[in-house]
Amino acid sequence: MVSKLNIRQNLHLSREELDIYRLKLLKNQLRKAYKNIPFYKNTFDQFDVNPSKLKSINDLSIYPIITKEIVRSNNLNNHKLFFRNKLKSHTSGSTGQPMWTYYNLESWIRKKYLVKARARMECGLKLFDKIALFESAAKNYKQNGNFLFRNFNSHYKMFSIFETNDNIVQKLIEFSPKALYGFPSYLFQLGQFIVKNNYKFNQVKEIFTSSEYLQDNMRKYIENSFNAEVFDIYGSTEFKEVAWECEKHEGYHINEDEVIIEILNEGKTVEYGEVGNIVITDLRNTTMPLIRYQMYDKGILLKEKCSCGRTFSLMRPYAGRSSEYIILPNNEILSPYLFTTSIEKIDGLQQYQIIQAGETKLSANVVCSRENFSRIVVALKDILSRITNCKMEIKIERKTFINVEKNGKFKVVRNLLLEQKDIKI
Repeated sequence: MVSKLNIRQNLHLSREELDIYRLKLLKNQLRKAYKNIPFYKNTFDQFDVNPSKLKSINDLSIYPIITKEIVRSNNLNNHKLFFRNKLKSHTSGSTGQPMWTYYNLESWIRKKYLVKARARMECGLKLFDKIALFESAAKNYKQNGNFLFRNFNSHYKMFSIFETNDNIVQKLIEFSPKALYGFPSYLFQLGQFIVKNNYKFNQVKEIFTSSEYLQDNMRKYIENSFNAEVFDIYGSTEFKEVAWECEKHEGYHINEDEVIIEILNEGKTVEYGEVGNIVITDLRNTTMPLIRYQMYDKGILLKEKCSCGRTFSLMRPYAGRSSEYIILPNNEILSPYLFTTSIEKIDGLQQYQIIQAGETKLSANVVCSRENFSRIVVALKDILSRITNCKMEIKIERKTFINVEKNGKFKVVRNLLLEQKDIKI
């Protein structure tokens, strides 16, 4: 397995070699999607974009863009592989709409283990350095995992974000990790507890954050709290790790041997440095290939090359929160991921939004069928009451749709008190 890490060599291919390699991967992905998945065959025929006509990566721009709504309402699985490979990930994502993504074994191993290990090692970690991984699992989570995880990742230890700060700190002291990996909002909250109680974690050297937009002030606070360097990661459940910061922090290196990133405005490619909508094409997953998939995130492609010397191009996620904190009447601050990771497991829930409108008022807008609404109300109230320790008045309303923000972003969790007062935590 260690020999697989020669994928680090891809980081130093010449630009010409890398583009030739990527074009080969793209042609193969489009060809298999056209041959094995009726949705793609029908769509490609409709737009007259047969993969055999592809001459360069730029030709991808004439292919249609797909959205989460399209994926949810169509079957994009390669059935020849689907029943052999049941590896899958679940997400509600920034749109609050639950969706499953399925993977073939090779792409799962690359995306979930090897590509992540490559980036961590490029940032200074050695293969078996200890890493504390903060997950959205329940308190009674047991680190069993599959065979690959237990053997290849035996240096990882999982921590649940639902555990108390006291328990987490004591376990961290016992485990003595070199690196932490988790949501920035959670690590910010944990950092506050550490500073308040004067804990020291001198053995922690690197902190890897993902799944939320990382504000500069939050980055600085986390770094000061743990006295460690923060490396941010842009990724998603659909594609796993998409781009990552190296030691130079001049942008996010796109994993160009895994994905193609486009930045678009009204369907057209924007100039370097301009803000646009992120569209991603997967080059590896043949079980459920996502081709020109709209992420509902905004980003910027950077023309400059990183001074680290790695070939992979740079991008930046664009500023703007996609989620907020909830503040209880006793001023306890709750990470939005305490809510989203529990709520997204409710069956029949198509979309949702949690809103704090007052010090003791918490509401939830939900999109679901009339038949499922009463059941969802019971489940949702139970979750919200548990997370807030029954300190909030909870109101749930059924909606036909939920509006996005003026900037095009969707906030799964909103705190109107923070927005109205322009308070930054």
